[in-house]
Amino acid sequence: MKLINKKKHVVKKAAKAVFILFVLWIILDNVTIHTTLTRVTIKDLPESFDGYRIVQVSDLHNNVYGLNQSYLLAKIREARPDVIVVTGDLIDRNTANVDNAMLFINGAVNIAPVLYVTGNHEAGVGKPYVDLMLRMNKAGVTCLDNSAVSAVSEEDVITFAGVRDPAFDWSRENAKIVDDEIKSALDDEGGKHVKILLSHRPELIKTYSENGIDLVLTGHAHGGQVRLPFIGPLYSPSQGMLPKYTSGLYREGNTQMYVSRGIGNGLAPLRFNDGPELAVIVLLKER
Repeated sequence: MKLINKKKHVVKKAAKAVFILFVLWIILDNVTIHTTLTRVTIKDLPESFDGYRIVQVSDLHNNVYGLNQSYLLAKIREARPDVIVVTGDLIDRNTANVDNAMLFINGAVNIAPVLYVTGNHEAGVGKPYVDLMLRMNKAGVTCLDNSAVSAVSEEDVITFAGVRDPAFDWSRENAKIVDDEIKSALDDEGGKHVKILLSHRPELIKTYSENGIDLVLTGHAHGGQVRLPFIGPLYSPSQGMLPKYTSGLYREGNTQMYVSRGIGNGLAPLRFNDGPELAVIVLLKER
């Protein structure tokens, strides 16, 4: 006769069920786009830009969400953007599928104006990057390669500037490269308008602050990829273990910086407690 320890049997079944639910949660969290809303108050923001909505897509890395990017594009539409900004790593150096990137771009330009800056992965792919730039220019994307454009509402103006990722230039330290790039981008703008900078790298926040930027939108850190309770993010590119700038809003002096967790994965195939993010930034005038 076979005897069964009912208590142990129940515990084993419960543990197995918890493990299955845990795995399903990880998988679901990795394929669900999490829309975050962040309100950023800017002292000298013109009145007509009060409530201006920026949707930030960062670090797509060739990921596809839905048929022909339909899921991603639907989430962007729901956010009602005045402008869409792409802050680098639209493609991936290991799987440089420009077609996947353009499925997103061709849909996004029909929702709102699109501004783009490069990431380190664009710097490492060679010919596919040239193809990407040609196709994005044809689609109507404004590629901010150490340059700036004005956004106009009624009679008010704010400036969007963008810098090329320093991985395109290994001759100097990243901070010095980006410092020169910001100055080049804002050469004719001076201090006349509120300045919003698109840059891939959050670890250079001190450089952004020294150049008087009001708001910086960055990515690159992937939210730390793995975020543990009571510990936080474990690792990010360029910052290493226990990184400081991985997700959300930070301040350095008079500069605010938003770091998107990004929407795709790089080398690591899965995130943990760090789902893909579609960031919605709402500008508010300081009262």
